[in-house]
Amino acid sequence: MIIDFTVSNFRSIKDEYTFSLYAESKSQHLQENIAWPNDGKIGVLRTAGIYGANASGKSNLLRAFLALRFIICSSGDLKDGDSIPCYEPYLLSEKFKDSPTSFEIEFFSRENLRFIYKVSFIEKRILSESLDYYPSRQKANIFNRNDNDTWESISFGGLYKGGRKKIAFFENNSYLSKAGNSADAPEIVRSIFNFFRNEMLYIGANHQVNMLEWKEDLEKIKKVASILSKVDTGIDGFIFKDDDENRLSLPSDMPKELKKRILDAERKKPVFFHKGENGIKNSFSEDMESSGTLKLFAMLPLLLETLEYGGILLLDELDNSFHPHIAELIIKLFNDPKVNTKNAQLIFSTHNISLMSPSVLRRDQIWLTEKRNGSTLIASLEDFDKNMVKMDSPFDKWYSDGRFGGIPSVDYTSICKTIKS
Repeated sequence: MIIDFTVSNFRSIKDEYTFSLYAESKSQHLQENIAWPNDGKIGVLRTAGIYGANASGKSNLLRAFLALRFIICSSGDLKDGDSIPCYEPYLLSEKFKDSPTSFEIEFFSRENLRFIYKVSFIEKRILSESLDYYPSRQKANIFNRNDNDTWESISFGGLYKGGRKKIAFFENNSYLSKAGNSADAPEIVRSIFNFFRNEMLYIGANHQVNMLEWKEDLEKIKKVASILSKVDTGIDGFIFKDDDENRLSLPSDMPKELKKRILDAERKKPVFFHKGENGIKNSFSEDMESSGTLKLFAMLPLLLETLEYGGILLLDELDNSFHPHIAELIIKLFNDPKVNTKNAQLIFSTHNISLMSPSVLRRDQIWLTEKRNGSTLIASLEDFDKNMVKMDSPFDKWYSDGRFGGIPSVDYTSICKTIKS
């Protein structure tokens, strides 16, 4: 579970901001929305929603998680001298456009150990990197890398044991990426690598979910069909049916295994059943279903997997194609400790004001982004005066009225003049 994520100089996020899922408030309001991993002394929010006008930086905050994931999991694949593709500094300032991007994340691993990872980098070089954890109440260092360190001079903490620590890396590789993907590295660093590789899932606004991996999973198919039938889609079951594989023209010299994967992905198409009058069932193809139904159909396996194993799901534009009640259902599933038994987390962006309700989200679960002179500002409702913004305040109405910022500034009169001119 993520406790805090600090970002600076990434895309529109110029200054340093901390996006926190630490449950600072001791209020009893919606206590079920808080998980208590490890020894139960730190409360961590199960969900968090990010609001803001278009182009205010909501998506950039979510993309910062992806950039961190690239540094941890994929920067080790870069060749000597390659540019780090996720180096995207703030470009509207001479001072920042060549300055380092910095990330810091505090989190609980699947083993309920608490870690802090920090990294700072420019276009072709990682400047600093460190990993600490809490084997007890005292923080201990696993490794520390400074700007002048090579793979031979990087320092290691005394509790970092159990394998080969010194692993060669280029200056554009993170140590965590190289060591985490090495079979003979200590287990603790490999577990962190796999945590971010396997347990952080991202679904963008136009993201196409690959269904190939669950088309043969009968148990998952059964669960997805059952849920679809209970959310008023009209669907009463579905199957994956073989399509005509000959409609694809693939190169004759393509490797057989790759050809088989492509044909399998294309051949098996979902067919949905709807019950009509007198119990008669009719089959509907994909193009006969609504975009909202298809998005929910594609997303449900990932939701189920995240809840089953306890991961982190990043959803950009949760409200896109979804009725507000469906979006609220997804949030409630993650907030419900009886359903979310593995402490999975949902972090989402949305424009859906109806979700900004004290019956759904706590004050500290609602975040706002706003552009000022081209730079993104990030704040939580928890940052506002608590005597003014109480846990049961009408968040949605006050947000719509502009009390919290984060809404687009629209000059209606000027727009009318432009149209009429």
